[in-house]
Amino acid sequence: MLKLGKLRAGHCIRAVPMLILALAVSARASDADAVLYRIFLRDGLTVVSYGEFARVANRVVFSIPIGTDAAAPSLQLVSIPEATVDWEKTDRYAEAARARRYAETRGEADFTLLSSEVARVLNEVALTDDPTRRVALADYARKQLAQWPLVNYGYRSSDVAQLSALLDELVSDLRVAAGHSRFDLSLVANTVPPAYVPLLPGPGLRESIEQAFIVAGVTPEPAERASLFQAILKTLEPQPNDLAWVPAIRARAVAELSAEQRTDERYKELSSRSLEAAAKRVKKADIRAIEALIRDVLKTDASLGHRRPHETAALLAVLDGRLNEARRLRLASDAWNLRVPVLRTYRRDSGRAIGQLRRSKKWLEEIRQLAGPSPQSLDRLAERLDRGRRELHGLTPPAEFQAAHEMLDAAYQMAARAGALRRAAVSANDMNLAWQASSAAAGALMLLDRARVDLDRLTAPPRIP
Repeated sequence: MLKLGKLRAGHCIRAVPMLILALAVSARASDADAVLYRIFLRDGLTVVSYGEFARVANRVVFSIPIGTDAAAPSLQLVSIPEATVDWEKTDRYAEAARARRYAETRGEADFTLLSSEVARVLNEVALTDDPTRRVALADYARKQLAQWPLVNYGYRSSDVAQLSALLDELVSDLRVAAGHSRFDLSLVANTVPPAYVPLLPGPGLRESIEQAFIVAGVTPEPAERASLFQAILKTLEPQPNDLAWVPAIRARAVAELSAEQRTDERYKELSSRSLEAAAKRVKKADIRAIEALIRDVLKTDASLGHRRPHETAALLAVLDGRLNEARRLRLASDAWNLRVPVLRTYRRDSGRAIGQLRRSKKWLEEIRQLAGPSPQSLDRLAERLDRGRRELHGLTPPAEFQAAHEMLDAAYQMAARAGALRRAAVSANDMNLAWQASSAAAGALMLLDRARVDLDRLTAPPRIP
């Protein structure tokens, strides 16, 4: 038995490399054209994808060729909903298209490399005396063949199956010769060729245009529809009208494009009108009017056939924001109306204290500019500031005015300090003290202006910026 095993193994080792070389030269790759895939729709129609398509965010994105120029076709990038595609047929066809492309380009070169590698390994088997090493080498060659159809689109599967059968027999004989008792021939099943899927020819002029219409009817993107219709018209420009089907197709494209443009205009007008009306109603905090405006947008969108879902959704989102602004304004207005008597009372009562500072601005400006005032004016400034500050301290500000009240008090303190420093500078003829007085006067004037702005803002009714 051992002797027979050696003879059979030796015969296979000599025969398999010769068969490999014969198979490697039996086919030649053909020239490769662009790969045209077919996307099968659930309604039974198909469209051509020029090159690979992609599935992105529930959409299928691909390029559709329009026209008959295979070398430089007019391509339109489009997207259709993923749910409209029959994926079983589409994926089966795509795999067949990839397999043909592979066969026409790299298949034969890769098969030649495989053949050479297997032949090299078997030659090494023939030159190796170690039985275990011979089994390992032959088993490696068999696994290389078994994996080939899975990653090479089943290219030349029948040839690979033939080689695999011989190698299975060789491995079995070598295992017997090496004294092994376990055999694994399960890898032969992987060499079954893939199911045959006939590939369709590339579309002609009319078919490519009809497919453009099909895609325009499926894509949810208005811009893509308009672009497809424009591409159809451009493709038909050089076509003679004596082709019976051209005038009707051209008229259809013109009508479809005009309808898209009219729809665009109506949605733009709806958006412009609605946003302008919403801006006016927000200023009045008219909640019901804005809600009525939203209902009008929904009604108009329905009458237009819901042809611009993205634009409508964006418009409604803006109107919802305006509605929330109006609600906030109404709440702030109600709160202000509740508090306005208290606020206006404080504003009126603080007017006297503010007036004392305002009437002192001329003197404070002179101190800031190091331009005076006279010593007599400094006396009157001190009296006026003292009187105004006592009036301010006699007031109890509401919570809303607390910060402004404290700012007015700080302005009085800075003004008093400016007057005192100016008097000291005059008495000592000290320029450094004069500059300190200037800084204090500038601070008093700034705080006075900020306090007045805050008081005016808090006593004014709320409004949308």
